[in-house]
Amino acid sequence: MHITSGRAGIVLALKDAGVVSGDEVLLPAYHSLSMIPPVTWCAASTVFYQINIDTCINNEDIEKKITPHTKAMIVTHYFGILQDLTKVRELCDKKNIALIEDCAHAFFGAKNGAVVGTQGDYAIASSMKFFPCFDGGILASSNKKLSNITLEHQPISLQLKSLFNILERSVGYSRLGIFGKILKKILALKSVTWAIIKNVNSTNRELTRVAAATEGGYDLDESWIHKNISTASGIIVNKSNGSRIVKKRRENYKKIYDSMKHLSTAYPLFEAIDDHCVPLLFPLYVKNPQQAFDTLKRQGVPIWRFGEHLDPRITIDEYPDSIKLSKHVLQFPCHQELSTAEIDWMLTLIKQAIK
Repeated sequence: MHITSGRAGIVLALKDAGVVSGDEVLLPAYHSLSMIPPVTWCAASTVFYQINIDTCINNEDIEKKITPHTKAMIVTHYFGILQDLTKVRELCDKKNIALIEDCAHAFFGAKNGAVVGTQGDYAIASSMKFFPCFDGGILASSNKKLSNITLEHQPISLQLKSLFNILERSVGYSRLGIFGKILKKILALKSVTWAIIKNVNSTNRELTRVAAATEGGYDLDESWIHKNISTASGIIVNKSNGSRIVKKRRENYKKIYDSMKHLSTAYPLFEAIDDHCVPLLFPLYVKNPQQAFDTLKRQGVPIWRFGEHLDPRITIDEYPDSIKLSKHVLQFPCHQELSTAEIDWMLTLIKQAIK
């Protein structure tokens, strides 16, 4: 089902799995803080398990962390590189634990013959990370009906907000050619239109409040949990050319990999990807990351640090590899719409900042 965000999907999956107060949910120590509010919303407790330096799950640590209160576990496919879930699937079956695949980084792909999202009891995804949409997530299951989950349509004010935002971003990135120049003038009225909508609906903030996920926040807004994806975003997800996205992302990743694999103070976190991998980003392990991060950020290079802020319980003594990943792994785009010139510009600046 198409929902508003991946974190809304986590809430819906946890609720469907029967997670309640007193239960425990296992989360990876290398994580986005947006994972935690859905568990808290269900009044359950979070328990963290080790992630190895190659981002693989630590099956031995997972087994140690399981208690009679463990009701669910979330496993993340980092950066589009799929985890091997064979052992953890067997463990969850044995212990009657709901397995949730976090596919926020992995909308496409397969591993060992299993398509992404089909080994967990539930799978959640973030459409916004792969498609040019304003909002959107996926909740799916290969063994649950999900028929008891009901969703509502977004109000017209937010439907318009979604449409305006999508068009505005396209124009801002010069992706619409001559049509974009015409739209730029039309969109000059957007701020005025949105201000009017907000003023008219000032007595009902829910009608004009967007989900935190659409603006990069970590919070969970209860009013967005049972909402459908906006119409404009849904059309984009359903009508996009998936084969082209897969092909272009793989090509761009390879180009960046070939350029980055000989750096002396940094190295690609993963070896060359296999034929079934569809990356979200290109992760680079940098020995001295802070100066490079600051320099590239100032130069306008798109750069991120997944897990830059971790839960305070994640300490260097107990979770050393997660801390290292958080501090040392920088991510760069391999988006399907990047041009050759844009990638070459980015690579030149990266190699100047990271020798």
